[in-house]
Amino acid sequence: MKYFLLFFLPCLLCRSTSLRAQKDTCKIGMYINSIYDFKLDDKSYMADFWLWMNYKNDSLKFENNVEITNSKMADFSHYSMEKKDGWNWAAQKCRAQLIHQWDVSKFPFDKQHLRIEIEDSQSDTSRMIYLADQENSKIDNSFNSSEWCIEDFNVRQDVRTYQTTYGNPSLSGKSSYPRIVSEITIRRKNSWIKLVKLLTGVYVAFLISCIVFFVSNESQDSRFCLCVGGIFAAIGNKYIVESVVPSSGATTLMDNVHTLTFVFILLITIVMIISLRLFQSGNPEQKQLSHKIDKWSFYIFTSLYTFLNIIIVYLALK
Repeated sequence: MKYFLLFFLPCLLCRSTSLRAQKDTCKIGMYINSIYDFKLDDKSYMADFWLWMNYKNDSLKFENNVEITNSKMADFSHYSMEKKDGWNWAAQKCRAQLIHQWDVSKFPFDKQHLRIEIEDSQSDTSRMIYLADQENSKIDNSFNSSEWCIEDFNVRQDVRTYQTTYGNPSLSGKSSYPRIVSEITIRRKNSWIKLVKLLTGVYVAFLISCIVFFVSNESQDSRFCLCVGGIFAAIGNKYIVESVVPSSGATTLMDNVHTLTFVFILLITIVMIISLRLFQSGNPEQKQLSHKIDKWSFYIFTSLYTFLNIIIVYLALK
């Protein structure tokens, strides 16, 4: 009996410890019915989706145990739970207003990576493991937006670590919780049309400023009026663009085009003044040089401005 106990007792203790340390596993998936109400200024968007959980431990409850950590507001409804082939199948619907930092640096050629982060609010990773139901998680194909199209969708399991234990006496330093992250990649439609609509004003402003090189130096007022009109037209266009595209901490494509236009109008004004001083000198050679400056400045400025705009747009596309 002593030999029997010495041999089997460690095995029983190991088995008991293994059972106590065994983690519950839950497979989670989602079906996104719609995403809408994209608010760039409010840094948010809305999503309606179904969420389901498959697990075997009958003691687990998920009705109030999951939260959407990147939401401003989340409303869960239609909770149901059934037993199917030895599995517990819980499902509920959610409508959430989700936080998203819109990256408009490449607008209107931008892509956005929308995320939905679902996390367990009760069990940490020492007790619970989440698995992503990638096979059944999808977006409804009825999604129809005049502004956006869906490029990609994926769901994956993840772990979120917090630098606190939330007062849990069994932990120290930090705590980790299982979560499921879905990412939806959307791309803006009709980008070239939007670009032309938003930048037509600033391009016209630049061309108005370039016309000064075809106006005689004898008409000084007309020359200066064209430059002033060009700069005011560019400023007005910038205000219009900023009413459509919210301001961002990063430099955007629109910012680069407007800044380039302002710099070129300033250079045109400087060259115009130099040409005017040469014309008024009374020296025939300097007058001839003034005509040459006007002639070549138009071609140089328009060619360089066009080339730099192509580079700016190319970098945004890349």
